[in-house]
Amino acid sequence: MSRGVAALCAVVALVVGCVAPRRPHVGTAATPQAVVAALAARERATRGLRLSMTVRLVGTEHASVLPSPAYLAIDDAGAIRLQVLSAFGMTVLDLTIRDGGYTLSLPLRQQTTQGTIDPATLADPAVAVSDRMIVALALLFQPKARPDACSGRGATIVCRVAPALHARVTVDDQLRPVREEYVRDDGTSLLVATYEGYTRDDPHAAPTDLHIADPTSGAGMAIHVQRARLASAPRA
Repeated sequence: MSRGVAALCAVVALVVGCVAPRRPHVGTAATPQAVVAALAARERATRGLRLSMTVRLVGTEHASVLPSPAYLAIDDAGAIRLQVLSAFGMTVLDLTIRDGGYTLSLPLRQQTTQGTIDPATLADPAVAVSDRMIVALALLFQPKARPDACSGRGATIVCRVAPALHARVTVDDQLRPVREEYVRDDGTSLLVATYEGYTRDDPHAAPTDLHIADPTSGAGMAIHVQRARLASAPRA
């Protein structure tokens, strides 16, 4: 199960550039409205995305020694499909998230489960890491950058994504996200994602590396995107 758990949050990294990455400068003189508009454009750009990546789980008893290959697809309606493979190329996990629910299949165990995406899951320490990560994955790709739901100052905006839950997003000088944190109204941090490896001084560039931390369980994930394309784009 460790390969599957490790991959459940792997989908938030976007397209890969082809030049040496630079460390982004956090901070911007842009207005909150401009930041929200830039983030909304990035959210729309995930539709039709296809990713090949490696993922590795750290910080738990299920920590993986080597990264696992994984593949992600997002359709035009925002439904997510994630497949995780073994070192021998066999599918060990097949996850679909659609319309507020999910279906999780473990082919080698001949097991299939279904559930509902409930943000309250992240606040419950009794919930298994795998279930928490499914909810986290859905939240990270949920459109949230809306003028009526967001406010902020400087490089950070705060957007309400559910009752008593906010996403706090910090951008760099190109209005690209470098940190995304999900926080309850009482200030409790439930999920933190950091983005690294932006490849160009371009507001449309995307990270090659993503680090995700689950403060409640202590689990963390290291994700590296190897290849990305849009569904309509020709194969390389």
